[in-house]
This record gives sequence, C-alpha cells and structure tokens, in this order.
Amino acid sequence: MAVSYSWKITQMTKKTVGDNDNVVLHARWELIGTESSTGTEGRFVGATPLDFDPSSTDEFVQYGDLTQDLVIGWVSSSVTGPRGYWDHIEEQIQKKIDEVDDAVEEVNEELLPWSTGSVTPTPDTGSAE
Repeated sequence: MAVSYSWKITQMTKKTVGDNDNVVLHARWELIGTESSTGTEGRFVGATPLDFDPSSTDEFVQYGDLTQDLVIGWVSSSVTGPRGYWDHIEEQIQKKIDEVDDAVEEVNEELLPWSTGSVTPTPDTGSAE
C-alpha cells in the first residue's frame, strides 16, 4: 500500500517585524494522503510557527511574491526536520485510511446469521421483548 500526499495552506498569520512588512509567522495547513490502490483519503490538519530572522533580510520574500509551494516548503521542512513530527502525521493519516478500508462492523444479536429476529432474555434482564 502506497500513500501519496498533497499539501494545502489554509491560513497564514502575518505582521510587521522591524522594517519588514507582512512577515509570515504562522501557517495553518492540511495534508491529504491518498491510498493508491483504493483511492481512500486520510486528512491531517496542522499549524506551524515559522521562524523569521530580521538580521538576515537577504532571504526575506515579500508577501506579494509568496507562492503556496514556497510556504508548503517551509512547513514541510519544519514537520519533517530533526524536531518535526512527520511520523505522527503519517500514522494519523494511515489510521484514517484504515478506518475506511479496513472497517470493522459490530453485529447485534438480532442480526446474527442464526438469529430468528427475537432477542433471548438473559437472567439479569427479565422477559424477552
């Protein structure tokens, strides 16, 4: 079973930091994993703080020049890096896929193959319904 992933930025928080306007400090995002053999999707929603170093403005990207791919790169680097939590994200998405693909169904007594449709009383419950 192979899962492919697609990212989407759903919200960003920005503010002026020093001489830099519209510095993005936080991104909310969604990651959708799709199981290749079944097409079943699992979704994880996250929020990631983004570091900004005002002393290194050479790397600063103006707000109007940002692309979703660039911000996804920042978020992805954060969650997959040494202090990231990629394993947790991957497990949660797989769990949601498995809930659909490997669904478990509870069968009540009246729906068991040998049931006649009436429930047999137990000593604790009194008479049959």
